[in-house]
Amino acid sequence: MKTANRLPQVLLISMMLLFLSPIQGWTQEKRIKKPKRKSKIASVDNFVNHSFELYHKVFVYDSLIKAEVEVPVEIEDELMERAERDVDSLWQEVADIAEDISDAPFMRQAKATFNLNRTKNALKFCMMAVKTYFVGTEEDEEEGN
Repeated sequence: MKTANRLPQVLLISMMLLFLSPIQGWTQEKRIKKPKRKSKIASVDNFVNHSFELYHKVFVYDSLIKAEVEVPVEIEDELMERAERDVDSLWQEVADIAEDISDAPFMRQAKATFNLNRTKNALKFCMMAVKTYFVGTEEDEEEGN
């Protein structure tokens, strides 16, 4: 009788452990999420949008490379072309950000700073991925010598 009462509890606990425990084959690098709230400062919001468009492209390419999927040359070329356009649009937004933030009310400044910090992490990932794939790593250089 006691065993029959405990069976649903044991099943529930084992199912929770199965679904909540990370399985090595299913895990992937944690993706940085775009900020949900806009700062209502146009230059900052545009910079964040363009940054996360670039981040998304680099993250997808990085995921494909890590999964050892062969990316066709045409797709790589298109990706690089779009990434260059995204970087150009980032440079256009940078000039106005500091002035627009300083003129905004305190709460908008706080939201803008939070959004820019998250964007900084996304751009740091992009920079490291591009450096790794197109410039190489120290290990690659040592192997070449």
